[in-house]
Amino acid sequence: MNTIIQYLKLPFSFNADVMLQEVNALQENWLMHYNTQDYCGEWKAIPMRSVDGNTNNAAIMHDGASRYEDTVYLQMCHAIKSAVNSFQCEKTSVRVLNLRPGAMVKEHTDPGLSYEEGEVRIHIPLCTNEGVEFYIQEDALFPKPGECWYMNFELKHRLSNNGFTDRIHLVIDCVVNDWVCQLFESTAVTDCKKIPKPALFSVEEELRIIEQLQQQGSPTALQIASNMKAILHNRKSHGK
Repeated sequence: MNTIIQYLKLPFSFNADVMLQEVNALQENWLMHYNTQDYCGEWKAIPMRSVDGNTNNAAIMHDGASRYEDTVYLQMCHAIKSAVNSFQCEKTSVRVLNLRPGAMVKEHTDPGLSYEEGEVRIHIPLCTNEGVEFYIQEDALFPKPGECWYMNFELKHRLSNNGFTDRIHLVIDCVVNDWVCQLFESTAVTDCKKIPKPALFSVEEELRIIEQLQQQGSPTALQIASNMKAILHNRKSHGK
């Protein structure tokens, strides 16, 4: 039976305190997260690597043509830059994300964002609290400051900060290459969970994915959405 990785803890340990100090020096530069339909409360970002190195835009593009570059903020944050450079692969978006107390990210999926699909999202917690609830499928995860985790965000996930302090993570999007494959298959990897490859999405899930792709608005995303709509329509026409 084919399996996929749901999550795993990578064999890295970073100095979260030093990186958090660097983030605190950039307090005036937080941007509200661009995907306002997927959360309520305050969810903010500081772009460390973005399209064209733009410090005023933390949006992620999946059009295959956008060029990601380091921002001036990353150049100012030596510990964060060192952590990012630990990953010997192409990086696309790199952000510091802050979910403020009382905020929540609604359950959703991020199509294509998985090891099996060629792009991995790495989380390094810098600041968290016991009131944070973070679920992948129905599994609760509690990553600690300085740890390094991969989660399969193509699966359903949700997040809420029910504590009294910020939940701040360094989030690094990486393109899978041989180095990443060797890392993920390393015996040093711990807390790894693999699950059977999910069956086809339900109609409701497919409609949600189509909506997310349309919101992205890139030519590639719109083409994928159009293809999915055509397949869904054909399946309904044949009573499947």
